[in-house]
Amino acid sequence: MEEDYKIVGIRGATSLKEDHPLELTEKVIELWNEIISKNKINRIISVIFSLTPDIRSLNPATILREKLDLNNVPFMCLEEASFKDSPKKIIRVLVICESSTQYFVYLHDAKNLRTKK
Repeated sequence: MEEDYKIVGIRGATSLKEDHPLELTEKVIELWNEIISKNKINRIISVIFSLTPDIRSLNPATILREKLDLNNVPFMCLEEASFKDSPKKIIRVLVICESSTQYFVYLHDAKNLRTKK
């Protein structure tokens, strides 16, 4: 049976305790692996990261390019808008892809981004 692939946006986010390259690398790879394992992605079109202004140690796109050899994927990384009471040390991602699923992934303190208050 053939999968019903369509173009979707898959959201995800994670958090850091400290802005340190090792923790950032670990959390970005963990988030990426969870998104890939929970979704049936046929083709990645592009990936957009946003980081809260307190994360400066490393670009998450560089992590995926270098550690996972995703050199043919167009990446963009932006600074997240800051609002009153915005959570700190959050990495968000939007994976634009062909997929037959669309399961979002929120890890660590970023789980609070998807809970109703």
